Order: sequence, then structure tokens, then C-alpha cells
Amino acid sequence: MKLYIASTSSFAGKTLLALALGTIWREAGVKVGYVKPLGKIPVMREGRLVDEDAAFLADALALEAPLDAVCPVVITQDLMMAAWRGEELQLRGRISAAVHDAEARSEVLLVGGTANLRDGIFLGLSPLEFIVNYDCRVVLIDRFDGEKSMDQVLSAVETLGPRFLGVVFNRVKPSQEKFVQETVIPFFGARGVRVLGFIPSDPVLGSVSVRALADSLSATFVCGGEDSGKGMIERFCVGAMDVENALRVFRRISRKAVVTGGYRTDIQLAALETDTVCLVLTGGVTPNELIQARAREKGVAILTVAEDTMATVDRFENLLGRLRIREPEKIRRGIELVRSSVDTTGLLSLCRLPS
Repeated sequence: MKLYIASTSSFAGKTLLALALGTIWREAGVKVGYVKPLGKIPVMREGRLVDEDAAFLADALALEAPLDAVCPVVITQDLMMAAWRGEELQLRGRISAAVHDAEARSEVLLVGGTANLRDGIFLGLSPLEFIVNYDCRVVLIDRFDGEKSMDQVLSAVETLGPRFLGVVFNRVKPSQEKFVQETVIPFFGARGVRVLGFIPSDPVLGSVSVRALADSLSATFVCGGEDSGKGMIERFCVGAMDVENALRVFRRISRKAVVTGGYRTDIQLAALETDTVCLVLTGGVTPNELIQARAREKGVAILTVAEDTMATVDRFENLLGRLRIREPEKIRRGIELVRSSVDTTGLLSLCRLPS
């Protein structure tokens, strides 16, 4: 049986849901496999071109298949140019072989979908065609966004028809939970649309490691590089005010990164007196020895970037909307949240019903 994990947009939580379902169902004795027909994050692993998300899940779920079989087609610039030129890409055979091989080893085969139900058509790899041809059931995950989500989910339900099993809403803010529980779920229930649960927004899942932040900003470690995988940043703030106001703000925000000019020694010292994970110093300025010594004493990482403060903040905000689960703390928390908020047992029962 194949369960296609679809979404309405990018970064909706498909990898999180696949990781959690695979882990929870395996604990229940189910033989679970995973395949991602089309990947968009090419990386090299063991001399092979693989998709980063698929490689992560292959490791996390201890899959037996080689990495390039877990995701048989990875989009690269060369592949896109070949498609533009109208070349015969011969991708379907690779996908078919990977799916059949993974299915042979699984009771339930999780299939990682694309960002939406249209991605891949350009390459001749329509998600809807895949779902029909491989007789998949579909669970939908949606990054909840009020009325926009209503339209997106209803459109997907109409498109998928009887193959649709249910929807999971992700990143539901505390202020939205009552509305989802009392209004959204009954609204869909009255229309025959099963809501399998909603995953609340969570500071751990919304956090970013210092290492991931440094990579995203192309930053240089001044100190803290050896411990960069330990500190998880949950919030960030900009140190562009006077030191008295800065301290007032910094004391209210825990597990934060502070972005400030490399010359603002006063702000840097204020940040180091509060619950700060990382200093991001802009303008390419290296902090003085006093700041570096204090940061080492407090266990705070310091990064420097060449860009100015506003450009750095823009990049930081963009990163926070595109976070991936990689760190052990986020993996544990993500599985825990799905276990407690999604009807995984009911979904498994639905998967096992005859088509």
C-alpha cells in the first residue's frame, strides 16, 4: 500500500510528517518504506547525486535502499536545460524501478510528494498522474493560513477524489487553535473532509541551529564554532537602539540571536548579559577581545557577516520561513508533536482499507 504525502505549498511539513509516521508506525510493528520520486535539493553523498531531504529520511528511518534509489530523480540545472531543449529525459523508468523495489520491502510505502499537485509537470512527471498510475492513497498537509488554507484544501480534495484520506494542518499558532478546533474542523467535517489533526506551532521546530544560520548567511565564526550544533535559536532581535532599551528587550526574549553592527560594543555586552545563543555582527567588523572573551565565558557563538544589518535581517527572516528538521532536538520534538496531535492510528487503518 502506498501513501502519498501531498502538500499545498512549499515547506508545509511533508518531511516532518513522513519522519513521524515512519517512526511511529515502525514502533507499532509495521514495515514502512519511503521513496521520493522527484527531489529539488541536490547534494553529493558518497559520490552520488541525491536529494537532501530524501537522504535525511533514509538515514533517520534506516532504509535499506541506496540513497539514489530513495530519490531516483533530482532536479539539477542540467536536467532543467535538457527539458527546455525538448530532450527525451527517460525519467519514468527510474522512478518505476525505485517505487517497485521499495514497495517490495514495505507493508506501507510512504511517498514524498512535491510542493503542490502541479510541480514536476514540466518534466513530464505530473504528481496526479503518479498518484493514479501507482494507485496511491493521499494524505494532505497544509501550513495553516486561515481562509487561504480552506480554498487550497477544498481544491485538493476535489482534485484527488476518493484517493484523499484526510488533511493535517501544520504550524497552527496558539491564537488560532480554538478557531481550528471549533470552526475549521466542523466546517470540513460537514463537507465530508476528514481532518486528522493539527500540529501546533512550536518554538523548537521553529528554531535554527547556529551552524545552519552561519551557512545561510555565509557568515564567519569568530568563536563558538566547535559548539555550533548545540545552540538552537528560537527568536532573533535587532540591536539598533540605545543600550538601556536594548537590555529591556533582550531580557524578555530567550534563546535568541542578536543582530547588530560590529562596532556596537555596548549592545554586544548587553546581549551577552541575557539569554543569548548567538551574536551576528554586521559590516565585516571583528569584535574586540573583551567581547570575544565574554562570549566564550557565556558559551555564546559570534558570527560576522559582510552585509549591513538590514540586509542581514532580511536574510534571517527568509530563513525562518524555510526551516528543515535536521538536529536531534527538532527530530525528537517533531515526532512527539505528531504523535500527540495527529490520529496516526486512524490514518494507518484508512490506509489498510481495500480500495
